[in-house]
Amino acid sequence: MISKIQYLNPCGLVSLKYVCKCDRILDRPKSWGDEVVRTRGGDGRIRHNRGRGESRPHQEEPEDDEMPPVHQEQVEEQVEEEAEQQAVQQAWPGGPIDTSLLTRYEHHVARRKLADRIPDHHPQVIQGWLNISGLCWLERTSLKFTDPQLISAFVERWHPETSSFHMPFGEMTITLDDVACLLHLPVRGQFYTPVSVSQEQAAELAVELLGEEYEFALRETVAQRGGYFSQQWLYESYNRNANFYGKYDCAARAWMLMLVGSTILADKSYTRVDAKWLLLFSDLSAVHTYSWANIALVCLYDNLNDASMFSTRDLAGYATLLQCWIHEYFPTLGRRAQSDLNCDNPGFPRAMRWMYKQGKTKLPEYRPILDALTPDDVIWRPFETHRGSIPFDLITLYSGHLRGSTVVPYLPERCIRQFGFVQYIPPPPPLAPAYSDIDSDWIGYHASVDRILQPTRPVTYASETVPDYMSWYYRVSHPRLCRPVDGPHGAPPVPHYAPAPAPAPAPDAPVDDAPADDAPQETALQRERRWRGMARGALETFLTRIDADRDDEDFEELFFALDVCRGAYP
Repeated sequence: MISKIQYLNPCGLVSLKYVCKCDRILDRPKSWGDEVVRTRGGDGRIRHNRGRGESRPHQEEPEDDEMPPVHQEQVEEQVEEEAEQQAVQQAWPGGPIDTSLLTRYEHHVARRKLADRIPDHHPQVIQGWLNISGLCWLERTSLKFTDPQLISAFVERWHPETSSFHMPFGEMTITLDDVACLLHLPVRGQFYTPVSVSQEQAAELAVELLGEEYEFALRETVAQRGGYFSQQWLYESYNRNANFYGKYDCAARAWMLMLVGSTILADKSYTRVDAKWLLLFSDLSAVHTYSWANIALVCLYDNLNDASMFSTRDLAGYATLLQCWIHEYFPTLGRRAQSDLNCDNPGFPRAMRWMYKQGKTKLPEYRPILDALTPDDVIWRPFETHRGSIPFDLITLYSGHLRGSTVVPYLPERCIRQFGFVQYIPPPPPLAPAYSDIDSDWIGYHASVDRILQPTRPVTYASETVPDYMSWYYRVSHPRLCRPVDGPHGAPPVPHYAPAPAPAPAPDAPVDDAPADDAPQETALQRERRWRGMARGALETFLTRIDADRDDEDFEELFFALDVCRGAYP
């Protein structure tokens, strides 16, 4: 279906170049062409990956089941010999058969647009597996291009310790509910942490799950220099198995792996897929049992963590997810173009609401704009009109750690306004537990949800916070990046919410615990807060020591007193 080509165009997943520390900013690239990374050999030519696009005649199965031994050294020598040939026959769809003239056609943008087609329709059995998996909408959610300047402005405000963007008015983050509404990926399900595979192990997986010959698959992994498959190789494997060999299960696995590898699991190459994810599709009837929203969010968090470090220049991952999230929450930022789709009534993912529109604002101009944002510039709950398609799930308020390609903290209590509750001062981020404990916490998510909702209540206005939240936030965060000395676009000075430190006492001054005569008197509100804090601490310690259950009627009054101390009944 030609109209769908734009959604999986790899050019829409180009690498973003930037440095995200406000004290030192490197020059931004001036064109998309400078963003695409191309690797050349010693002779200056882009070498072809062997095995891609080759048409293999059907061969009868040998009587002997044992395959002849293949050594990696032999395969590498064969790849090098073929790379030195002046003319290479390739079956590029709609492109040249003889690439002796257009030696770089493999990496040309025209070939990319032709190679990454979405078919008019999948075979019925493959489409059925794709629909059940929960991944079918990824074929249509990708933006054609993304705005690297806008995305870089938000990456500069990302902090790995809290898994959140530190804005001038508090913290915000991409939640599981956001991923579910934007991409229509399932939230509930089991976690999956892959194990890296070698070239040989990746080839063995291709034999078992993709129906490929071992030697042919090993040539591909050797060409990719690791346990990887190129997206083009997976695309051709899908076509062979679906259209010629009738291996629909193998074709479905190749397609799904290419689909997630070019979207939610994209790496910095944006052309290859890690073979370690192939095991997710070993049982096609069980693909939907995984929490794909968690897998996508962990990958995005991990890439943001890397990109926020000064030494990192590239942002990997699914940039569409981040940019669409910005469009939903910040209507005044960037250039937004909406499609003609009504994504709320028919049930389309909300990411399909947005289209690419070339931005004109550069990163240095975005910094003071973001510094000047107020809570009124945010749509705090943008998906309320989408609940007919994706109802709110309480599990998205789970607090703890998520695991996928790595382990990341997921702390919605730090951004509780996005769920319609009053923002309070959150506790420090917890340390990462063992994998088994993460799974147990995820299964028993009600305990963490109850814990983070106890200190708060529903908001009376969208951006409501407790009175002392902003003073605390400005003491521990870096909410504004610009300084007055940065020029006419500099933001105003950061207000000094923290009290000035008391002067050090003289060495011979008498020790006196009594307050000074000129000390301000404690107000009634401050005294009440201090008493409530003391009572809350004593009750929490006692209830934890006796392992009391909130549902136990014997402790109903104690839990009521604890709620009063926490401010649940003002």
